[in-house]
Amino acid sequence: MKTCANHCRTNPQPDPGRRSFLGAAGGAVAVSLGFPATVRGAQLGEVVGELYVNGFRAPPGTVIKPGDRVLTGPDTSQSFAIGQDAFMIKPLTSLQIEGNQFVAGLRVLTGGLLGVFGRGGTRTVRTATVTAGIRGTGIYVEASSIMSYFCTCYGEVDLECVTYRSKLRVKADSHKANFIYGKVDSGRSIVAAPVVNHTNAELMMLEKMVGRVSPLG
Repeated sequence: MKTCANHCRTNPQPDPGRRSFLGAAGGAVAVSLGFPATVRGAQLGEVVGELYVNGFRAPPGTVIKPGDRVLTGPDTSQSFAIGQDAFMIKPLTSLQIEGNQFVAGLRVLTGGLLGVFGRGGTRTVRTATVTAGIRGTGIYVEASSIMSYFCTCYGEVDLECVTYRSKLRVKADSHKANFIYGKVDSGRSIVAAPVVNHTNAELMMLEKMVGRVSPLG
């Protein structure tokens, strides 16, 4: 495993919190993503299960736009594209799309987010414990107030632990995941993690939505 720069610490003991975190696909997340200023909204296709936009049940054709709050039910995953980026919000996810006329960012209050991003410029993903710079990348993120799960599915990501300023550059052809901790008594703040709660098929589907072929097949 790669080592973290600067303030990462060594911890030979497994963290008992990891197991419970992996089992909770609805961990709290606070994510901020930058998008091109010309992007205005995304029109939904088929809606399966419970999907609410601004508190109202969303039928097919609903346009998700800046300022909207999106909520998925316990058995619902919803996908949509904004510009050259495409996303899947997982079950029990609460998503706030920030901005007025244009998209300023995304804030996922609960749940998980899978995303694929077009090339051209660097996007920034933030959770309570990590800041990640991504470019032309596929990622999956879940987080809570004390730790985040971040998988670089392919591409390149620069991870920085918010608390300790530990840094790790991740280059992946296929799924390199890490836990990023907001507080550690001893040990590293960025540690290797297993691949959970997302699939190659989901990533391939998202890339197809924006006219690309996934590097995973």
